Amino acid sequence: SRTVLPSVVGVWVAAVLLAASLSDAAKTSYTIGAWIPGTAEKMLATQRPIFEDYLNEQVGSKMSPPVSFHLIPLDYNESIGSYSMIEAGKVDFLYTVAGKVSCTVVEHGWAVIATRRARTNGKDSGADGSVVYSLKSRQDIQNVTDFVDKKLGVGFILEAASYQSGYQLLAENSVYLLKDVGQFVIYGNDYERQYQDVLNGRIDGGFLGSTWIEQNHPD
Repeated sequence: SRTVLPSVVGVWVAAVLLAASLSDAAKTSYTIGAWIPGTAEKMLATQRPIFEDYLNEQVGSKMSPPVSFHLIPLDYNESIGSYSMIEAGKVDFLYTVAGKVSCTVVEHGWAVIATRRARTNGKDSGADGSVVYSLKSRQDIQNVTDFVDKKLGVGFILEAASYQSGYQLLAENSVYLLKDVGQFVIYGNDYERQYQDVLNGRIDGGFLGSTWIEQNHPD
């Protein structure tokens, strides 16, 4: 089985556990596939210092023989075929968000070996879930029941349900979004564009993972 490094709150123990997971003595190069909300370019810019620079220096160089790590972007769009890459053995380790971890573990038999401490505005963050958000200035959206008949941005149509905490909150207040899929505007993995569309009034609100706004727009 292969290994998943989930992007959820926890203690950063990847250096120790990752070294213990490199059981193939003949292999000296390992590929880490990663997906986080946003673009592939932003993922590589923010995660390479950890999954290439740090691991190569602190883990790979201390192995005998030395091993190297290479980070590549993954996407869960079927046309790109990330699951095919996993099944074909083209990815040795996976780093992704909690929701994707559970699917990968169940569908592909991967094992979770490490979590990573999350920090927001310099403080440890225990948030893991989703939010439904809108602008404070919207006088017509003052509580969750006001999302009836509003345009909401989601990554993919099923994410309205997979973001269970936000969806459950709305359902508990008699807002059943899946009754009218016309309420949704689909953004794929482009969370930044969804966020900007909320700011510009193109849509009324959206679904995002907890702490995404704080981490990407701390101001």
